[in-house]
Amino acid sequence: MHYIFDIEKIGRVFLLIFAVIDFTRHGKKNLLRRFVFYSFIYYILNVIQLTTGGICIPPKEEFRIVTYNFIPFRFLYDWIQKYNSTGFSWFFLKAVKLTVYNFIMLFPLGVYLPLLFGVKDIRRATMYLFLTTLTIETYQAIFSYFGLVMMRTFNVDDLILNTLGGVLGYYTYKALIPRIRRKFGYHSS
Repeated sequence: MHYIFDIEKIGRVFLLIFAVIDFTRHGKKNLLRRFVFYSFIYYILNVIQLTTGGICIPPKEEFRIVTYNFIPFRFLYDWIQKYNSTGFSWFFLKAVKLTVYNFIMLFPLGVYLPLLFGVKDIRRATMYLFLTTLTIETYQAIFSYFGLVMMRTFNVDDLILNTLGGVLGYYTYKALIPRIRRKFGYHSS
């Protein structure tokens, strides 16, 4: 018998236990920063769940299918192929939706980098975002190879889209924070 472990659900239980212990120890000290940290951990759990679909124990032989795409912007070719073969159909819309999801997946990480970790340089943020998505693509391929997750790919388009989405999150944070501070009269020294 095979079990697929939902990482988000299991992680949510441990995060809740951690938050209760942390709140008991530290009370309301730095509560907003700790809340942002908890939300970051919850976000990471969801990214892992989305990118693996859960971990299968024991591994399944039929899951051991790994595909690779090393051609940048191949998703555009796929859109055109789907549109030419099926028109504006469910298949075409699903391909577009998956591309949009890849673009927005690391948007929150782009916000968390300066907010939680104090990353002030766009080059450094871009490097962290790229390394994060490279890690995701690598563990998808490795986990698929060993049958722990179902048929995942290593896709250079995901590297590009995830990184660009994260960079957009970083710039959004950098653009909005000064406005919010001005609106509420907060001026840093």
